[in-house]
Formats: sequence, C-alpha cells, structure tokens
Amino acid sequence: MALHGLTSKVGSILKRALGNSGNGEIHALRMEITDLRAQLHSMEQARTNSVMQEIEILRNEMQENIAAIHRLEVLTLSRRIQMLNDFGKALPPTVPGRTRRSSKPKGYSFGIITDGRRKEKVFKLVNTIRAQPLTSDDCEIIIAGNVEGLGLPEDINKIPMAEAAAEGRLGAMRNALAKAASFNKFVSLDDDLLLHPGWVDAVEDVQGDFDVATGIIVNPDLSRYCDWVSIIENYTFLRPYQETFDRCQYMTGGYGIYKDFIFLEHSWNDTLGFYEGEDVSFSRKLFDSGYQLKFIPRAIVMHDDERYRQKGYGVIRLKSAEQMADAGSICTKLEKLCPQTLS
Repeated sequence: MALHGLTSKVGSILKRALGNSGNGEIHALRMEITDLRAQLHSMEQARTNSVMQEIEILRNEMQENIAAIHRLEVLTLSRRIQMLNDFGKALPPTVPGRTRRSSKPKGYSFGIITDGRRKEKVFKLVNTIRAQPLTSDDCEIIIAGNVEGLGLPEDINKIPMAEAAAEGRLGAMRNALAKAASFNKFVSLDDDLLLHPGWVDAVEDVQGDFDVATGIIVNPDLSRYCDWVSIIENYTFLRPYQETFDRCQYMTGGYGIYKDFIFLEHSWNDTLGFYEGEDVSFSRKLFDSGYQLKFIPRAIVMHDDERYRQKGYGVIRLKSAEQMADAGSICTKLEKLCPQTLS
C-alpha cells in the first residue's frame, strides 16, 4: 500500500512538472522527487532486511531443533556410552611416557574453574567425578572462581577467586588449583565437562605412564571438540586420532591430566583472559621443556554445551538470536575459538 501511494504521488508530480515550466516550481518538484527516491530506497532496504531476518530466524529454529534431537539422543540412549567406550578401546594410547617421578601420593586432584553462572553444570560434573571408582583416600575435588552461592558440599575444597573469574583469567585459577592439589595427577577441568563412566579405568590401564595426557572430547552430538589438535598460523586443526604427537600440538585448557612435577617448574600465564591462548602458551612451555603429550582415547569427556559443533577439521560455536542483540540483526553466528578454528 505504501508503494502504491508513492507511485500515485510520483504521477501527480510529473503532471505538475509538465503543466508548469516555472523555474521555482521545477526546482521544488526536483526536491520532492529526490525525497521520494530516498523514501523508496529506504522502503526497499527495510523489506530486504525483513526477509533476511525471517530467513535467519528459520535457520535458528532449525539449529535449535537439531540440538534438541541430539540432546534427546545423548540423554536417552545409554548404549551411546558403551559405543564411545568401544570406540576408545579401538584406538591405542600414544607412546610418550613418564620422564620424572612424582613426589605426591598417587591419586586424582580434580581442579574445576567456574564463573558461578552455571550451577547445574558444576553439579553434573561433580556427580560424574563421584561416580568414578575412587575414594577420599585417592581423590579430591577443588573448585576455584566465583564459588559463593553455589551451595557446594563441605568436602569440596573451594578457592574464592571471583575477580579472576569475572576477568576471565583462566590461568590464574588453574595455577591456584594446581598449587592446592594433594595428589600426583592434577586433572584440569572447565565446569561444562562430564566424565565418561569408565574414565578412571582408562587412565589406570595406561601402559608406560605419562607426564601430560589428554583424551577424546566430544560435543553433545558426539562430534569432536578440541581434543587431539595442532595449531598452525593461529588456527586450530583437529588431527586424526591415529597420528602421533608432534610439537605443533597444544592441550585445550578445559581438559588435561598433569603430573605433579610439571608444576615445580611451570605454570599458566595468570594474566591472560578468555580466548587469549593461555592453553597454547602453557603447552608450548611444556613441550619446549621436553615433556610429551600422551593421548588416552578411552579417557573420554563430554563438552556439555549444545552450541558447539565439529565442522570439518575445526570446531564452531553457534550463537542464538538472543545473544546477538548487539549485532543489529538476528542471525546464527559461527565464532572462532581456542584460540581460532576453521570456520
């Protein structure tokens, strides 16, 4: 209707232009035509933006539906746990072994960092740790970050670091956790991970021991997260699991197993924030010092975040329309991560 009204107005202007040749009237008509052109352009642009927004909304809805299907599959099909376990067994651990001896008692110190905003995820992770065949004699849980208000059990060691959590200083929190660890194996964990039921058995079954180790990390749709990865020219590449360790690799800070002697000489950079490569920096220091990364396929964890997907040899994160309010349009965004991936 608006376009029809503008068309009628243009016709009226043309009649006036043909019927009156006065310079003042012609100038006024030219100004009106210029104004109408601007209105037409604005209306066409608005209609184009509206169509694009509708397309992006539909795309978002499709992604949410896919995520819901994946979530149902993971939560309801218990046989997928066994499938992951069988898959891990089919891949032998890599060769690198231990270079030094531990001074702390044998056991596991699970160090979790949290910003305090995902209370339910923290408890889910804690439950998967408690489900492992471990006792208080060989296991402890330590949580650093914004721990106030989480309502954590008394037997969990809490390190209040709300400021570091708010600033995203992941390395600072991990250093505090590693320093507080009582056992010889420090397990670095983000608060949105879940341990496979056979996780401890996988680590205990390793032949030849290790200095630093990691395992398979899956997304909720069972695609890969940043587990066995290399970084080349600031881009992260998912490596085939059968490939052996090389110096281009790094360990994602969200999941890793470190022996106690590592922290006698090395620590994370405690000034780096989110997506500033604190894990890449730490990995480079370790590997340059001669430590090697052992891959334990059966030591599987799940990255409990529906936004993440494998895309080719990289990992992407989907952003919902609600999170994109500052971008000026509703869309699904693919973000680079850890610190950068193929997109």
